[in-house]
Amino acid sequence: MKGYSENYWANRAVQYNKISWVKNEDFIDAFLQMLPQKSFDSILEVGIGTGAVANKVSEIIGPLTGIDISKEMIAKINHPGITPIVANAHNLPFEDSSFELIYMRNVIHYIDDPAMAFSEIYRCLKPNGCFLFSQVVPPDDSISEEYDWLIGRDIHYPTQGEIIQLFSKYSSINQGSFILKNQSIMNWLNNTCNDKTQKQNTIDRHRRTSNEYKSLANFKETEDDILVNIKHLMMIGNK
Repeated sequence: MKGYSENYWANRAVQYNKISWVKNEDFIDAFLQMLPQKSFDSILEVGIGTGAVANKVSEIIGPLTGIDISKEMIAKINHPGITPIVANAHNLPFEDSSFELIYMRNVIHYIDDPAMAFSEIYRCLKPNGCFLFSQVVPPDDSISEEYDWLIGRDIHYPTQGEIIQLFSKYSSINQGSFILKNQSIMNWLNNTCNDKTQKQNTIDRHRRTSNEYKSLANFKETEDDILVNIKHLMMIGNK
């Protein structure tokens, strides 16, 4: 995944649940409220991580299978309704038409080939099955390059337009967005970055970013933190 090593994800697993967005109840509720129904016989989460969404899904909808590339991430999952499997989104280890519901949250910016992952998800969906998706995106497509520079780490955050194109095979598409307000940059960095130089460089880029971004993100700088609004595009479609 984008050249990130197993050690990277092993280190991330230790502090992953401390990142403010991961277990945000309002965000998870808004995401799951996109579903047209509350009953699915077979469910897959792609990029299950430590199971923050899966825990809620298993409680309100039913048991599920989740895949993740990191064995350390899924080792954090301990729920009788969740079956975690170490696997890659580029090559899902399931037969065609296996699931009524597949969902993914904040994964594709780490995937080498998002189109291949979307193709695998489509293959594994049953006819008329639902694909529920959420992804952090730039606050506006026009500042995509600046957003990638701002975050750093050689990652491309897909734009809304790019994601809509990935959904081109699906029907009955519905989309919305969820804004996580006043998100702490220091919380994010302290729980995702152990390199002091890289951390300081990211802080400096946020301070130097454009007035357009600062306005779109409701940028606020305090004595010891930077707070911004983070936009999450949410989409759902049927096969």
